[in-house]
Amino acid sequence: MPPDATETKRRLLKAAIDEFATYGLAGARVDRIAEQASANKRSIYMHFGAKEDLFDKVVADSMVELAEAVSVDAGDLPGYAGRLFDALEQRPHVRRLYLWAGLERPQPIDAEVEEYRRNVAAISAAQDEGRVRADIPAIDLLAMVVALVISRDTASWSLKSLRADDSGGRKAVTAAVEGLVRP
Repeated sequence: MPPDATETKRRLLKAAIDEFATYGLAGARVDRIAEQASANKRSIYMHFGAKEDLFDKVVADSMVELAEAVSVDAGDLPGYAGRLFDALEQRPHVRRLYLWAGLERPQPIDAEVEEYRRNVAAISAAQDEGRVRADIPAIDLLAMVVALVISRDTASWSLKSLRADDSGGRKAVTAAVEGLVRP
C-alpha cells in the first residue's frame, strides 16, 4: 500500500507559502521548498506540477482563505476595509503573495475572479439602493478600497521612513474608505 501523501502535500504547501511570500515566483527555489518540507523535488512536480502551477495554487488558496475570513458588506465598505486590514495584518504572507502575483503573474485566478464578481455585484446593488456612491463603477470602487487597504505596503520606502510609528493604519484606512464611498 502506498504511503499517504496528505502530510507531504501539507508540508510542501506550507513551505511554498513561505518561499513564495519571501522571494516571489522568480526568486523562489524548488530546492528550498523541498528542503524546508523534508521532501524531494520530485514530489513537488508530482503533486503540483511546475513551479508556476504551485505558485498559482498557493496564491489562489491564500485568496480564498482571505475571502472566507473577510466577507464584503457592501453597505459598510469602511468596516470591510478595516476587517480586511486586520486580516492582512494577521496574514502578512497573503499580502506579500498578492503583491508578488500582481507583479509576476498578470493573469486572472478563477477562484479570485468569482469572489470579486460576487463583491462587485453586492457593491453595485448597494449603489442602486443609494447606500454607496454611484458615480464610480462598482469594480473601480472595489479596486480603490483594496488599494487603500494595502496602500501602506505599496508606498515608497522613502515615504514610509517618515512615519514615526506604525499605529493608526487601520483608522486611517477606514476613514479614507468612508470618504471615498459616501454617497
